Amino acid sequence: MGLETWCCLQDRNVSAAANTLGIFPALLLCLAFSLHAEERWKIQYFYDQADSVLDIRDLRCPSPQRCIAAGVIEDKSGHVKGATILTTDGGQHWSLSDVKERPVSLFLPDESSGWMVTDRGVWKTEESGRSWKKLEGMKGIVRVYFLDQHHGFAIGYPKAIYETTDGGDKWTKVAAALKPAGAPEETIYDCIDFLGNQGVIVGRVITNLDERYPLWMNPNTARFRRERESPTLLLETSDAGKSWHSSTAAFLGNITELRFTQDEFAVGLVQYHDYYTLPSALLKMKLGGRGSQVIFGERDRAVTDFALLPGGGALIASVEPPGNSNQVPIPGKLRMLRSSNLKVWLEMDADYRAVAQRAVIAAPDARHAWVATDTGMILALTGDEAR
Repeated sequence: MGLETWCCLQDRNVSAAANTLGIFPALLLCLAFSLHAEERWKIQYFYDQADSVLDIRDLRCPSPQRCIAAGVIEDKSGHVKGATILTTDGGQHWSLSDVKERPVSLFLPDESSGWMVTDRGVWKTEESGRSWKKLEGMKGIVRVYFLDQHHGFAIGYPKAIYETTDGGDKWTKVAAALKPAGAPEETIYDCIDFLGNQGVIVGRVITNLDERYPLWMNPNTARFRRERESPTLLLETSDAGKSWHSSTAAFLGNITELRFTQDEFAVGLVQYHDYYTLPSALLKMKLGGRGSQVIFGERDRAVTDFALLPGGGALIASVEPPGNSNQVPIPGKLRMLRSSNLKVWLEMDADYRAVAQRAVIAAPDARHAWVATDTGMILALTGDEAR
């Protein structure tokens, strides 16, 4: 994985590394921009209620027609409830429904089945999100990942990894989760991805209050907030979870997303603390190997999510930090970027009303994509290549 190389990047401005591609001729850049000139991100759904706000925490689109977003609604009195937003016609119409618990994340492998992680457990749907059934005994989970309809993994706190072979009805603890050093009550696994039988799970020491997860996952916020560096835990498998290899490295910043490319590389999103030069960076590395390459890192673009597109290329959802800070303490303008080669990134036109502190992307294919914000907006990619 080369985590030791990631660590050495923390002591210098990685934006310099991101710009090592050199200066391209102006004609080539103009041509690249013209290829996507008609593309823009248009608001399809906006929760605009005077007495409440909607924080969309995850968005999944298993097909160009069907998407499910999940989040929480908070009213002016502080009462919070869970909600899902569904479309079955490519975003032309969206329907809002209440759910009994507060959603944290989603996993939807196809148009009918899926799993929703909440602050108090894991729920399953076999009706495209129209109804949900709660699974037993899964409190503390923040994400699930299924290799097929039966075989899956759940990860979370405290230092927890579970495996199921029956679609989630029964779960067993993965013993390898406890092998890396660190107290369970201070450790969370919150990043997972697979490419065939090859998989990776990333964990970390809880260093600050992360609003994506429930408050009970950080019992010692004040003490951890003072720390400048924390261990990153890594579990890798090459046989679909039958065996795991574990490693640990000191790391500045949090690896919040890690996704495989089709050529068996991986792209990771690293989000830094408020005293670092950059808010975030995208790194590309070879799993099981050494070394990594910064493919995106800018001071005025706080990346919150990215999507790797079939056939190559990627989309980035980022927020422009207000003022001189590299963090986003209040909603800033949503900034979307596209790359066809993970080297040159082009800014995309997004609705001027779209602001957020955090945004998530879902792209079922290279021509259809959506982004949802913690300010209750869902935007669709429209244009010549996204119809």
